[in-house]
Amino acid sequence: MSIPVNPLIATRILPAISKQIPLDYRKVRTSLRSISANLKCGVIRSVGSTLGALALLGFLASIASAQQLSVVIRVQSQAPGRALIEGNASPSTVWSFRDSYAGVNNLGVRIEEMHLFDADGADIQTRKIAPGQFEAARPASKFRYEVNLNPPARASDAALVSWLNSDRGVLRLADLLPVADRTVAANAGASARDNNRSLDKSQAAVRIYVPAGWSVHSNEGNSQTELNVLEIDRAVFALGRQLRTSRTTVSKTTLSLIIDGEWAFADADALEMTTKVFAAYTEVMGGRPANRATLILFPSPQNVAADRWSAETRGSTVSLLMGKLPSKTAALLQLSVPLTHELFHLWIPNALALEGDYDWFYEGFTVYHSARTAVRLGLLTFQEFLNAIARAYDAYAVGLERDRWSLIEASQRRWTTGSSAVYQKSMLVAFVLDLKLRSQSRGKRSLDGLYREVFGRYRSFGTSAVAADGNQAVVAIIESTPGLEHFAETYVRRAAVIDLQAEATPFGLKVERPGLRTRISVSETLTRQQRDLLRELGYNDSVRTPGTKKR
Repeated sequence: MSIPVNPLIATRILPAISKQIPLDYRKVRTSLRSISANLKCGVIRSVGSTLGALALLGFLASIASAQQLSVVIRVQSQAPGRALIEGNASPSTVWSFRDSYAGVNNLGVRIEEMHLFDADGADIQTRKIAPGQFEAARPASKFRYEVNLNPPARASDAALVSWLNSDRGVLRLADLLPVADRTVAANAGASARDNNRSLDKSQAAVRIYVPAGWSVHSNEGNSQTELNVLEIDRAVFALGRQLRTSRTTVSKTTLSLIIDGEWAFADADALEMTTKVFAAYTEVMGGRPANRATLILFPSPQNVAADRWSAETRGSTVSLLMGKLPSKTAALLQLSVPLTHELFHLWIPNALALEGDYDWFYEGFTVYHSARTAVRLGLLTFQEFLNAIARAYDAYAVGLERDRWSLIEASQRRWTTGSSAVYQKSMLVAFVLDLKLRSQSRGKRSLDGLYREVFGRYRSFGTSAVAADGNQAVVAIIESTPGLEHFAETYVRRAAVIDLQAEATPFGLKVERPGLRTRISVSETLTRQQRDLLRELGYNDSVRTPGTKKR
């Protein structure tokens, strides 16, 4: 996710609203359901018969042997950065690599010098069908190829794909290894959203060799160079000459910071902020998302403005690339924007057993909720929070097709024409929903409770939950709330028009447009209920301007 960040405090949230390349990590995560969970269940159910169990275990071993990749990755840091990859897989005549991801296209052209072999190591004639798509004359089970890891031309894309330069790099197995469903070659021209379904939750035995003096770290385990990766599509590796690592524990979750480069703040400052945000979300959600979580903080591999950043949360790893602001205060404020947004994705949607196009909830609502969290943690003032809502409304208002689709339909078109509705409009809907929840319950319910209920019902961490439809699940929970039975029908299922002034006024907020920009402020006269509601959102009436009235 790439966001231009104004160093002024008052514009810290605008980037989260106007992000250019948000990650579709949820669709990556739910693309293919891993067979391993089902197989394990089969073993447990068969324990009653010793002979049957032994036979089944032998069958499972043969299946695991056929499905799991075994690869060696040798990293070469000289420009352009490259990786030599070789290994074994189940025999196939069609070999396919992912060609697009979350709006980043033509990834297949990076795959070069593809060679295929049979089990005995004999070379097999190989034909290139298309970039990243290959066909062998007969079934091949061994392979060797190279990947050009030169950083992408567009700076924002570096947070989403593998890259390498002379000092550091990030490897994402999903765009380096052959996909499990090799019939994807027939769909090489499909959209990024469709190609996500070809990603793979299968395992891989991975050994990584890095240049002398380099190190490699990941969230996959303690071993630095050889790992059994449980889900290929979630695996992210950070490598470099001078990586620094630090760890802490929050609610039994090990948080790791992998950092490189010189920053205006200390490593301890970054870890402290990460810990604070993670702890806040753990409290809101009523549980932790994983046993381990990792933040990778690197300078952008391209020359970018100091106030820019791009980020992605994949599995339990947050990758953040930033420009460098010279002031410690400004740099930490800049860091707080992606942290409050991306860390929440560890729960929503990455720790949910939900699938489908419910981007409006796990992205748009998250933009709102992360801003609320920033206010709660003192990283953002209440007026800055209102300014962010106003900017989202202005961006929504100028959209040519802002009310053409429902939020669900816009989510289906996220990578083409639906991005504005997924982010700006969904943030506004989340704001309206939070106001209504708090008002109707007199502070007993809020959007926090909705998130907690979604996580409680559909959490995947530590459970064997079967994936449900995300839209149906979230909408059902909203509709079960007394007094809001028709909210989802109006604002989510239908292409509703957002009248922010009409929505906000009953809650003690003024929405004005004196010029080209909308301004939201607290009304001069507030009822006790309005004042209590706004205080819950972070309003502090003791710092109001002179002359305002309360009643």
